[in-house]
Amino acid sequence: MSKFVVPAAFAFVLLAMLASPGFAQAPVPKVTISGLFDQITSMGRNTYDGNLTRNSDSEWYARTRFRPDFEFSVGRVKAVLGLEIDLMYGQAGPNDGGFPGNNSGSAGGTAAADPAGQRGRLPPATKVNANGNLDLNTDVGGMIEIKWIYTEFPLTGQDSLLPFIPVETIARAGGQPFGTLAQYKLANYANGDFAGISAVTTIVPQVKTNFAWVIVEDQLAGANRGNPSLKTGRGEDYALIFSPEFTPFKGLDLKPLYSWFHADGQTHGAARRNLTNRGSAGGTLNATASRGAPSNPPAAGDPTYHEDRHTVGIDARWRIGPFGLDPTFYYQWGRVDSQAFDNGPGANGIGTKKVTADLSAFHVDLIASYQLGPLLLEARGMYSTGNRARDNLAKGIRYYQPLDNDGSYWAGGWSQFWAPGIDYFNQGWATTNNFIGYDRYGRGGVAGRATYNFTPSLSLYGVAHALFTAEAVDTDTGSQLASSTAGGVGAPARTTVSQNSWVSGDSNYLGTELNLGVTWRFSPNAAFDIVGGWLFVGSALDATECVVPAGVTANAACSNGTALKKEAQDAYTLAARVRLAF
Repeated sequence: MSKFVVPAAFAFVLLAMLASPGFAQAPVPKVTISGLFDQITSMGRNTYDGNLTRNSDSEWYARTRFRPDFEFSVGRVKAVLGLEIDLMYGQAGPNDGGFPGNNSGSAGGTAAADPAGQRGRLPPATKVNANGNLDLNTDVGGMIEIKWIYTEFPLTGQDSLLPFIPVETIARAGGQPFGTLAQYKLANYANGDFAGISAVTTIVPQVKTNFAWVIVEDQLAGANRGNPSLKTGRGEDYALIFSPEFTPFKGLDLKPLYSWFHADGQTHGAARRNLTNRGSAGGTLNATASRGAPSNPPAAGDPTYHEDRHTVGIDARWRIGPFGLDPTFYYQWGRVDSQAFDNGPGANGIGTKKVTADLSAFHVDLIASYQLGPLLLEARGMYSTGNRARDNLAKGIRYYQPLDNDGSYWAGGWSQFWAPGIDYFNQGWATTNNFIGYDRYGRGGVAGRATYNFTPSLSLYGVAHALFTAEAVDTDTGSQLASSTAGGVGAPARTTVSQNSWVSGDSNYLGTELNLGVTWRFSPNAAFDIVGGWLFVGSALDATECVVPAGVTANAACSNGTALKKEAQDAYTLAARVRLAF
């Protein structure tokens, strides 16, 4: 009898377990849409081509951004699809862009480099970062960008994929935002979007851990075989982010960071700053020739040329009544291989060899705030190390490199010239919003902001911001638009003009800006912003051009022309925006 009872009892329990979902009430699927509409117009002068010694570049334009997020959820599992559309008012080129010519910044099909080299790049056929142009009849096609496409689910804890692990972990897989995985403060190390996996584990309410595995570039089977000069793979590039969070007491949050970035050969221009370097075989740090063997370098660089970059530090936020303090400190070290000219004993300086540069840099950023009734007072200071003008970057890098800042460093109303402001498409000319420092020279800056809230719906604010470099800028170089990402490798802000370029630094002062703005929340979920700014330029933005006779192309040493140094001139901007958030 006992031999029958035990199997029968086991079968009953098993059937009950299998049947229980049928009796439980299933979660109701939900679809939620959130996002924003922006209608923006702005005007300005002198920053658009990246060369502030020529102030004939001016514009007044308008555009639309639509940024919806679709969330599909069942219980605690959800999938998110984030889309983005950016369209400029009116036609700005020979056509209105659209598929298949919908590359950002060149949808009209005429984006090209200025043949003079030192005068910046010619305007694209639509606004930089916009997809296309709304011409007459607005028949623009193929303009939707996919920003996020990920699934979020409980990985550990109750009702999870791994329920035998008691702590709760929420995981994401797919194209997703960095958010606060690396830091609290916006864009000090990792910001924007990435493809990969992430996990946030809550050990206790006061202790969490953040983990992310970032796929930067991947190599498919067969891409690394065959003729070396015809290889298409750029290697396996990836990053690890580990950042625990601690709240020792109410009002204080601590977020240490460790991150490791690995790259093979060439890599994405957002992760490695592409700078002019006379010591590199390709002339710039992220060029094909500088990341590959000297004989028949692969078209995509050589995956045996490695970079390993480590970043450690801490981000924190401290609130005591009306007082706030947000300090950030990161230190970076590592090694990076490249092909460089051989200037060693017995070498002629013409041949090249594989060399390894050591990386060593730090970055500090501090925000202090005080709320005095309707008046909010804020101060911010930062410093990032840099290289001197004459340094060979193939042998040593001293400037800090974020993993990906998506053009957002110093954003949030701290600048209208060096970081995204009300019009967030006009501040990438020097890429300080992407890479923090100016070219190779690092960065130092101080800013103050005062905001007065007349009512909860109406506020007035003013900003003063002075910007410097950690090392003096050599103004015997050319200045150009650095926001181009042609080929995904990035563009330098400073270029070689003559033999006097990259010899010694001349000035650290980039300039001081003054901004005045108004925010009016005139309706629920809707706001009107208008801001004006003036940039009093510093002498570090002076630049040199090679002047040659008509019909003659300047050579690399400017021996067939005259190297003429020109003073930078002030710039201004005025921007307005109507935003509907839903």
